[in-house]
Amino acid sequence: MFRILPILILEVQLYLIRAFFTVEVPQLRYIAEYGSNVTMECRFPVDDQLNLKDLSVSWEQKELKEQKSKEVYTLQNGEEDLKSQHRDYRGRATLLRDKLNLGYSVLQITSIKLMDAGSYLCLIRDSYRGADYKYITLEVKASYTRINGQIMSEPAEEELVLSCQSEGFPLAEVFWQNEKNLKVNVSVNTTYTLTTEGLYNVTSMLTFKPNASENYSCTFWTKELNEETSYIFPLALQTSVTGKKSLNLFIIPTCVIAIVLISALIIFLKRTSLTKLHAKKDKKRKCPQLQKEDNRHLNSETKDLIMTKVTDSRDCIDVCP
Repeated sequence: MFRILPILILEVQLYLIRAFFTVEVPQLRYIAEYGSNVTMECRFPVDDQLNLKDLSVSWEQKELKEQKSKEVYTLQNGEEDLKSQHRDYRGRATLLRDKLNLGYSVLQITSIKLMDAGSYLCLIRDSYRGADYKYITLEVKASYTRINGQIMSEPAEEELVLSCQSEGFPLAEVFWQNEKNLKVNVSVNTTYTLTTEGLYNVTSMLTFKPNASENYSCTFWTKELNEETSYIFPLALQTSVTGKKSLNLFIIPTCVIAIVLISALIIFLKRTSLTKLHAKKDKKRKCPQLQKEDNRHLNSETKDLIMTKVTDSRDCIDVCP
């Protein structure tokens, strides 16, 4: 009887110790941005006699749409064990081991992907004090922070086409507004496709007849996150596009007329120059002939006198009529 009593007391003490070994989570839900890093943690009781060789930590993930679990990280009796780690987390998931002595099991995942979203199991087991676990939820979002805006024209109908394109997750709705914050629903076409990373590539186009006194903007709104991002089209850009057609109608004919006039002037100047050159050559050819014909009727002394004057002047033109 007296021998059994100490054994019962020891078992009760061990039971109470195990009962007090509980895992807690300071945060049940985490939201991570696509491409960023995230750290999730759970806590467990520690004392001065903690020995990491007696401690085992396991993190598992269950996707929201899948029933199978993926092993994210395992610490077995104080040693890292990645033999069964899922390929999706290789090189991206690790445990901050310096936090274990403080009673924190901190899991860090880098380069967050959409498939990382789901429920995570944090299981901690102490060889002498017991084991416990908790679940943590991770949500992944990809905000539509970068919107590419383009402005185009439809010359045939004198209309503007405004286009907004962006990538994100979950699927966003697109609203168009003018500067009076009035929603525009006429001639709006919104489409989307899925990228290889699982993101939504959303494109929305607004076609309308421009009004020089109004600005227009597109807004991407994500219902699940209650998050919105806007892009405003500059008024000056809209005005320049609307005037592009009339400007082209003025510039193009003007350039054509100028080219024709310049070409005609060049041709006229060339013909005039050639005419003068031929006339000068003909005149020089006739000068000696006229001199010979006129000299036939003169005596020898007069001819010699005339020839002397012509030689001194060295210019045939001076003696030609």
